[in-house]
Amino acid sequence: MTSEHPSPPPRCTCRRPWPALTTVVEGTTYPVVPAPAHTPASALYLAHCTGCGAAYTSPWKRHSPPPRAA
Repeated sequence: MTSEHPSPPPRCTCRRPWPALTTVVEGTTYPVVPAPAHTPASALYLAHCTGCGAAYTSPWKRHSPPPRAA
């Protein structure tokens, strides 16, 4: 048995940490934002920083932009 410790998750290396996040679900990329608790999607898929590509391992939810005014 080895005494290797798991490496810590990658950290965002962007000047402003986690400037934007996306996830890919069944080949489609979606914008996501941090959430207080896991959603069904965030329990199954990882989000990534759009700047440096680091994996975002905390809970997230899909970003829904506000509707446009007519």
